[in-house]
Amino acid sequence: MQGANSRTFVRFCNNNSLSHNLLLGIISIVCAMIMMLGIYHYSQTYCTTLDRVEKGTSKRIQHLAEVLSIPIWNIEHDTVDRIISIASEIKTVTRIQVEEPDGKLIADKISDLTVPAEKVISRDIYYNDQHIGRVTVHLSFAALKKEQQQELIRYLFIICLLLIAILSLTHKVLDIYLKKPLAQLSSMIDQLRTGTYPEHYPTLNTRELQHIAINFKEMAKEVASREAELTKINKRLQENIEERKRIEYQLRESQEQFSLIAASTMDGFVECRVNQDHLLYTSRWKELLGYTDEELTNSLSVWLKRVHPNDRSSIAALSTEEVYDSEGRTEREYRIKHKNGEYRWFLGRAQILRDQEGKPYRFIGTHSDITPKKHAEQRLISTKEMLQNIINCMPSLIVGVTEQMTIALWNDTVEEDTGIMANNAEGRRFRELLPELSFIERHIQKSLTATTPVSVPKVTSIRNGVPVTYDIVIFPVTISNKQVAVLRIDDITERLRMEERIIQTEKMASISGLAAGMAHEINNPLGGILQGVQNIQRRLSPDLAPNVLKADELDISLEKMNAYMEQREIFGLLDGVTECGKRAASIVANMLEFSRSSDTKRTPCCVHNVIEKSIELAANDYQLKTQQKFDQIEIIREYDDTVSQISCAQQEIEQVLLNLLKNAAQAFATAKPTIEKPTIVITTQQSASGVMITVADNGPGMNDDIRKRVFEPFYTTKPIGDGTGLGLSVSYFIITNNHSGTISVTAAENQGSKFTIHLPHAM
Repeated sequence: MQGANSRTFVRFCNNNSLSHNLLLGIISIVCAMIMMLGIYHYSQTYCTTLDRVEKGTSKRIQHLAEVLSIPIWNIEHDTVDRIISIASEIKTVTRIQVEEPDGKLIADKISDLTVPAEKVISRDIYYNDQHIGRVTVHLSFAALKKEQQQELIRYLFIICLLLIAILSLTHKVLDIYLKKPLAQLSSMIDQLRTGTYPEHYPTLNTRELQHIAINFKEMAKEVASREAELTKINKRLQENIEERKRIEYQLRESQEQFSLIAASTMDGFVECRVNQDHLLYTSRWKELLGYTDEELTNSLSVWLKRVHPNDRSSIAALSTEEVYDSEGRTEREYRIKHKNGEYRWFLGRAQILRDQEGKPYRFIGTHSDITPKKHAEQRLISTKEMLQNIINCMPSLIVGVTEQMTIALWNDTVEEDTGIMANNAEGRRFRELLPELSFIERHIQKSLTATTPVSVPKVTSIRNGVPVTYDIVIFPVTISNKQVAVLRIDDITERLRMEERIIQTEKMASISGLAAGMAHEINNPLGGILQGVQNIQRRLSPDLAPNVLKADELDISLEKMNAYMEQREIFGLLDGVTECGKRAASIVANMLEFSRSSDTKRTPCCVHNVIEKSIELAANDYQLKTQQKFDQIEIIREYDDTVSQISCAQQEIEQVLLNLLKNAAQAFATAKPTIEKPTIVITTQQSASGVMITVADNGPGMNDDIRKRVFEPFYTTKPIGDGTGLGLSVSYFIITNNHSGTISVTAAENQGSKFTIHLPHAM
């Protein structure tokens, strides 16, 4: 069986028929083209896909670093784990690590240990220009490579099937239109050679071979009739000559018309026969490339050699009828190298011509120089990209809203703020994506109707349970003949808080002068009152000899006098005067803190030791003055081990922390309803400019009005006699005036309070 197959293959290869040679030639050319196109397509697709995946992954990693900045800053490790878990679902990611600046691992997510990492990308994480960590992503492109290999196999399989179909069809066509007619023609020639003149001749399918068969038939009749038909043949030949001359004249006239048209147009023309390398170019075609007619030969290679490599396959495909529409037309934009060395853009149009049987045999094409148009398009695209980048780089939230209140523009800042990507936001309702700002729709409609900008300042809404204040400006613009309102939304919450601090500081400065004057004016009479009370108590005492002597001279009993004064509670009244005087003296002492800078010597201190000392003082003080024990409050310490020592007046910082702890404890004691599990969380954190101390509680909190006035002197929410309203005011001056630091408070009603102290490094 194997020997028979070998002999069949040898006979097939040694077959020297015309159809066989054409079939082998077509097979060789098609296979070579398919292999080259397949290799080229695979290499281009693989490189493009790998480059796109790497760039997209790098951008996502940069975005991941930006997203992780907030939870890392807030020490929300669970949120960090969830974020990197979502990010690790990308098929190219094998491992994600998040570390602190000192290399301490925060989170580590491994997607697949079996796949080695081919590339490792790291990005630093910043928050408010402060380096707070690093994210490292391990990437593997094995899956991508496998997909590309599978794609190549599918491509080759489909090409093989298509090749088999083409070869089968080609073989059938050659058999019908070439091999069989040639066999019939050969049979007729053999009959004529032997002198046999059959009465009936077979009808051949092709016009050319049928014409030959008819000529053979006529020739046979002429041979039979000899000289009788010779005159008719000469006459017919003469008519054919005249007809050819007429056709040649018409052809020459058509060529002259074509030359006039080609000379009058700005386009270049090219004409070619299918499956031929020889092309006919007009001089204008070559002139557009900077050449004269003699400098370029009329060859297909002249064209393809100058076509840009990325466009060459598109131009080469013009020789196949698949690229033409039902009317035989097609057009392409491609680049050709000019004589000066630059590539210029051309618009090529082609028309394919078919014979009576529908087979393409010729195509005519034109090309026009569209380089200025392409440059204008590129400038337009660059301008559009620049504007888009400007919009995306703006810190404001930029949102475009149509008249139907649907989203038309959504910059990167909004994406980061809402977590909704622009392609998912476009076309959706404004109130659906930003429900807390839905009331702005009437202002949007007003701006679109009046075609004037509308400003909506200091809009307060609740976002994620936290009050947020916005400044909103609405600009009506026209895009593609459609009215669109562009909203610039600026979060001014922090700015307003800073303004509050500035106002508070100015208020404190203005009060400090008044406090100094009042304190000095009050101190003099207050000292006289306290000294007078002390003298009264001393001169009523029976233990002093002068008192006894004077009483004896006046015949007065000091014992009876003291008994009378005790019965009338005069001593108690004097003690009350003394206590009130001391209380007033304490208030005056606190008032003096506003009018003078501290001259207390600063020494290097460990922040954590200062905090522990303050906690101990607060516990002892609270146990003496209230009914609730301080140890019933849970103290949670979240200390940063990297916190360095600071230069400060330790007793003053202890006084500030003591005030904060006492206020929190008193708030727990007076809370209605009672806090089930009172907790105070004390946090320390090292920053680039100093040390940050946070004291937060889960107490009753305070409303916004109280929060704005909490540092004002003599302002207190406690009952009369429980506080002077100077504790936080003095603390404010100790931090800001004496230590050049900052102290702020964030609070909401029934949501606890948080005081943040920032102490700078020693200068």
